[in-house]
Amino acid sequence: MKMRKIRVVQFGLGAMGSVMARMVLEKKDLELVGAIVRSDEDNGRDVADLVGLKKKTGVIALNKPEKVLKSIDADVMLHAAVSYVPKVWEQIKPAVKAGVNVVTIAEEMGYPFVKYPKLCKEMDAVARRKDVSILGSGINPGFAMDVMPVMLSGICEQVKSVKVTRVIDFSPFGPSIQKNIGIGLGVEEFKAGVRSGKLPLHIGLPESAHMLAAGLGWKLEKVVETRDPVVARKRIRVPKYKTIVPGQVAGFDHRCFGMRGGKVVITLEELGRVDPKVEYKNTIYLKGKPDLVESVNVPLGNVTTTSHAVNLTPVVVAARPGLLSMLDLPPAPVLADR
Repeated sequence: MKMRKIRVVQFGLGAMGSVMARMVLEKKDLELVGAIVRSDEDNGRDVADLVGLKKKTGVIALNKPEKVLKSIDADVMLHAAVSYVPKVWEQIKPAVKAGVNVVTIAEEMGYPFVKYPKLCKEMDAVARRKDVSILGSGINPGFAMDVMPVMLSGICEQVKSVKVTRVIDFSPFGPSIQKNIGIGLGVEEFKAGVRSGKLPLHIGLPESAHMLAAGLGWKLEKVVETRDPVVARKRIRVPKYKTIVPGQVAGFDHRCFGMRGGKVVITLEELGRVDPKVEYKNTIYLKGKPDLVESVNVPLGNVTTTSHAVNLTPVVVAARPGLLSMLDLPPAPVLADR
């Protein structure tokens, strides 16, 4: 008997959402049935025009979520629009109330239970009432710095501390991302941006720390973040942006420390660079019995985060209802193309 395809609606067709929509269109077990956009300019246009495809899809993007959800029978909504939990809930609530499962790549949704306990109870209650699941995941939070270390710990007799270092190449990204992480700024200007919150750098490190701790059965007493500039010592040409000269910011070191029993037991390092000669990789260090060191090439988030979200759709549709994290789900293998 032929199984029905999973019917997907895409919320957000920006840099990440466009990649997700194209991927859905390529998967044999998925069907794109709707698209939600936020701008009047994109309203009423075929998805193909918004994601760079030549062949029309017949799916028209609309900026009225309720209208889209009432006009289609969707199984899951892929959400790629904002990073912070309160705004995410505002945007996905209509889908949840309509009985549609949600996978969001919003960083704070990776493990929102510690920072937003009251809001999480509300989201969980609505999802359970409507018999659907809500999941936040991507490459980080959701995989590289939390799920992978938890899985590796399964071959250890004992784990005393965890350190994950992720060195990321930001040079392929466009001007908006470069500005958001302070590339080309002076050191004092960078520090002022961090203090004011204008330069959050990576969003989601505390969420990864708490998810990792929960997976290991630990409860963190305190989480501390530090954000420092990396200063260029040579001229670096950043494609599609500008040339960085010595003394200007050419990257950042964003660290998160999780405390337990008065000691640092979790260290997460997100090290962003725009230097093409740097070795970019993700390394996990488990201190225990035995000690483990595992390195893996983790490509850019516009590939890995989007792929992970799309591949999770059947897992989330089959999951128990409520607000979930990756700790609640089995691994999601790659979906077959058409």
